[in-house]
Amino acid sequence: MEEFELKGQDGFLIIRINEVFGFPNRTSHFGGYDCVVGIDIKVGGYNVRSQFYSSTGELFDFYEKIKKCQTELNGLAEFNSYESNLELTVKYIFGKVSIWGKYQENLATDNIMEFDFNSDQSYLKNTVEQLNQIVNKYGGMQGIAKK
Repeated sequence: MEEFELKGQDGFLIIRINEVFGFPNRTSHFGGYDCVVGIDIKVGGYNVRSQFYSSTGELFDFYEKIKKCQTELNGLAEFNSYESNLELTVKYIFGKVSIWGKYQENLATDNIMEFDFNSDQSYLKNTVEQLNQIVNKYGGMQGIAKK
C-alpha cells in the first residue's frame, strides 16, 4: 500500500492510495491515474478516517512542490483534490512548517474538519521519500509513460 504522512508536534495526516483506476494504460484528465485515497487526520483529540477521489497526478504535483520547499526550507506546497474534499497547505519558513487545511467527506453537508498543526523539516524528510516512491511507481502527470 502506497502512503505518505505529514507528521507534526500535535497531529498528523496520512494519505494512502486504496485503489487506482486504469493503471498503467488509461490516464486521467486530472493527471496520472484516477484513484481512491484513504485519509487519516488526527489533531489533538479530533480525528477523521475517510476516503475520497483524487489522482496520482495531483499527488505528483504536491510532491514537486513539497520537494522544492524541503530543499529550500522555504515556500508553500498546496494540495487540492479535484472534487474539493481536501484542501491542504504546507508552509515552510526557515525550516519551521505549518500545516493546515480542511476536509469535507460529503460535499452535500456542512460537516467540515478544519485542522492546523506545526512541524519542522526533520519530520517531513520521510514525507518526501514516501511521495517519491509513489511517483516512481505511477509517474508524473502523463502517468508512467512520461515520468
